Amino acid sequence: MNGSATARIASNTAVLPQQLTWEQAIAWLQGDDPQDRYYAAWYLGTIREARAVEPLLLALQDERDRTALGGYPLRRSAAKALGQIGDVRAVPGLIEALSCSDLLVREEAAYALAQLGDRRAVQPLLALLRSQEEQPWEAFIEALGHLNATEAEAAIRPFLDHPSERVRSAAAWVLYRFTQAEELTQILVALLAHPNFSLRQAALFDLAESGWLAGASPLATANVALNLRLNALKRLFDVALQLGWVPPDQVAAAIIPQLDKLF
Repeated sequence: MNGSATARIASNTAVLPQQLTWEQAIAWLQGDDPQDRYYAAWYLGTIREARAVEPLLLALQDERDRTALGGYPLRRSAAKALGQIGDVRAVPGLIEALSCSDLLVREEAAYALAQLGDRRAVQPLLALLRSQEEQPWEAFIEALGHLNATEAEAAIRPFLDHPSERVRSAAAWVLYRFTQAEELTQILVALLAHPNFSLRQAALFDLAESGWLAGASPLATANVALNLRLNALKRLFDVALQLGWVPPDQVAAAIIPQLDKLF
């Protein structure tokens, strides 16, 4: 994820390299070739085919496609596809996938549940966040943020001191949404100046997800590519409208003048 679930979603909308019929896609998904199966799951998610929910839920429990290190690539692809399709029939299966032995499957399941927006996922995510077992912390925290799970505030707060910058950044934007505490925004602004490009990019979109309107200026002048800054400002605009903390005209007044700083 490039800093947020939104960035992940956008990264999955590429032009399809090969068109499949419904029959072909299901045949590939249920076939024996691991690459074909993985592609079919991705394809069904990209075209957002609701008929694919049940076959993808079966793929989410697949035992055949397993790497030497114990990973489940097909399950990951199926979880991502179920999030893109957006059908709440997938919620129970995705919640079950949060306990998969493959951490990447757990991560994809969390982001998919965030896309589905069903609060049945809140308590399972919160329980795992409080567990002692290693988890994809960034994904779980962001999912709880997108689900507006304010009851998770106390469980998320310790992650502000996590050794991973990505995890700290996720905790900061989610907690800012919950509390509007200004000191949280400084964590994000500081990461915008990080020497590592991927961390700057993550912080860019995390700041946008926070809904902090004063963040429009640092977003516009951050040391990242023009298209990323433009997309981050657009996301901040959308989030601010969605949150409704200030009237739409004030949102526009805070963000539109920053466009001049992009060039």
